[in-house]
Amino acid sequence: MKSILDQIQLKYQTLSNTEKKIADYVMQNNTTLLNIHIKELAQQIDVSVATITRFCRKVGASGFVEFKILLRDAVERRDEPHDAIETVDSIYQTIIKSTNSLTNIQDYKTACSWVLDSEQIHIYGLGSSGLSAQELKTRIARMGLFVDTHIDSHAMIINASILTERDVVIAISSSGQTKEIIEAINLAKQKGAKVISITNYSETDLANSSDLILYTASIQHYLDKGFLNSQLSILISLDILSMMLLQNERIYIKHNETLRALHAYKKA
Repeated sequence: MKSILDQIQLKYQTLSNTEKKIADYVMQNNTTLLNIHIKELAQQIDVSVATITRFCRKVGASGFVEFKILLRDAVERRDEPHDAIETVDSIYQTIIKSTNSLTNIQDYKTACSWVLDSEQIHIYGLGSSGLSAQELKTRIARMGLFVDTHIDSHAMIINASILTERDVVIAISSSGQTKEIIEAINLAKQKGAKVISITNYSETDLANSSDLILYTASIQHYLDKGFLNSQLSILISLDILSMMLLQNERIYIKHNETLRALHAYKKA
């Protein structure tokens, strides 16, 4: 079940700049807002009471009072971490829990069905998401499926232009606003290919252009704490997708065959 913090993340790209200011403050200070008055919060953030009320409604609460109730339900009370190990552990556990709450198992079943029924699978990603795309390609290739990765904008457009209705595109973009990927998947859809996106936000150009969305938690609000793997929640999504694909008997057998071949190669 999605928490109010998950709702803030999903709706983040639809918020105005002032509302994003509220969202950022809430995400960074959620444990201190449980007993605050709306006027006090408005003064702290330097926004109007009306803007806070509008923000609450946008993220699914009827008003500020219900927002605080939902926030209290979402916040886990825990001791403040005292060292790097505890801090990273705390952040990772939060991201894992948030990603799990955003996960719709039926969407993953549909994604697996499309992948298994496809003629070719093509994965798009730029930058850090390109690394995740390469990781997913390696996994799917070991399952005996035809898969390729495209991590350059020109390569994406070239590939998208020759796809058919038998092909599936998996687009990876945390922000859902990567212009090059959006242009490529729009072309892929024109050619009849199915598009699965792995992303943090709803109602972005990427989400609106996709046939299926696998949502992941955003780590944006944790980046000020230090260096973190920006792809953590995406890797969780890849793990779920991979494990579900391996539940198919044909894929499981193919995967074992490739593993045996690799093992024999290493011994040679």
